[in-house]
Amino acid sequence: MTSIVIGGGSGFVGRALISKLRANNFNVRVVSRKPTGKNDLSWQTVTACGLPKDTEVVVNLSGRSIAEINPKFLIPSVYRDYLAEVRSSRIKTTKLLANNLPEATKKFVNASAIGFYKPDLSKTYTEDSPYEDYDFLTRLCRDWEAAAFVPESRTVHSIRVRIGVVLARDAPFLSSLYNAHRMGLGGPIGSGKQWLSWIHLADLVDLFYFLITQPTVAGSDAFNGTAPNPVRQAAFSRALSESLGAPMAGCVRTPSVVMRLLLGGDRAAMALEGQRVLPERALSQGFQFRFPTLESALEDIYGRRPSPVPTN
Repeated sequence: MTSIVIGGGSGFVGRALISKLRANNFNVRVVSRKPTGKNDLSWQTVTACGLPKDTEVVVNLSGRSIAEINPKFLIPSVYRDYLAEVRSSRIKTTKLLANNLPEATKKFVNASAIGFYKPDLSKTYTEDSPYEDYDFLTRLCRDWEAAAFVPESRTVHSIRVRIGVVLARDAPFLSSLYNAHRMGLGGPIGSGKQWLSWIHLADLVDLFYFLITQPTVAGSDAFNGTAPNPVRQAAFSRALSESLGAPMAGCVRTPSVVMRLLLGGDRAAMALEGQRVLPERALSQGFQFRFPTLESALEDIYGRRPSPVPTN
C-alpha cells in the first residue's frame, strides 16, 4: 500500500483526490491546521518532527484562496495583509514539505497555477513556454514553484501542476456565477475576449492520480492542469447560461471597474485577463481527458448540453 501525504487536503480538489486515492487502497495522511483523522498531521507537527518516514509520495495543495471577496479588503492595510497571507500560505508550506521529504519519498507533486503565464489575447502557452515577469500573480506562481525545489542529489521526481479554472458544481468559480446566470444576469466580464483555460474537477483529479502512479524518474517537470480546448470568456458565459437554461443567455456585461472594486487591482487580472494554456505534456504522455470540451463538462455538471462553443 503506497503511503501518501497530502498538504492542504481540506479544499474541494483535495477532498476529491483523497476520495479517489483511498478508493484505490492508498494510505493517505492529510496535513492541515486542524487535523481530523487519527493518522492526520498538523503543520506544527511537520515543523517539529518532519514527515512520516514511510512517505513515498507528497502532494501539496495548500494555500489560502486567492478569490475571496470581503468588504474589508477595501481597507488598503487589510487587503495588503490578505495578499501577504495568500503568498506565505503557499510558499512557506511548500518549503516546509520540500525540506522534510523522507528518504522513502520518490515523488513531490506541487500545485501551481496558470497565473505563471503572462496574460495574452493571442499567445498559446505550453509547459515549455518561458516565464515572463508581469504582475503579482506571475511572481506568486514563480516563487511558489521555486519553493518546491528539491536538490538533484535526491532521487525525487518534482512535479508542478499549473492548474486552470476548475469546474465542478461546488467549485468556487461556478458557485460564484450560478445565481447571476440562472437569473439571466450572467454575461461577459470586461471585454469578454480574454481566454479562459479551464478543467473539469474529475479530469484534474485523474491527472494528479496519473502523475502519482506513473513510473518515477528523477528531475523536475511542469504539467498544465487544463483541458485541451480553452475558450474566450464571453463564449464561456454564453455556454454556462445555456447549460443552466437561463433566459437572454450571456447578454449582461460586467464592467471591468466592477471587478477591480470586488477583487482589487492585483487580483482582477484573474477575471479580466487570461491565457490560452494547453496540456501538451499530459497529452504527450498518454493522459486521456474525460471532458475535453466545455460542452461535455457543463453537460456533466448541470445535465444540459450547450450549443457548440467556439475555441478561437
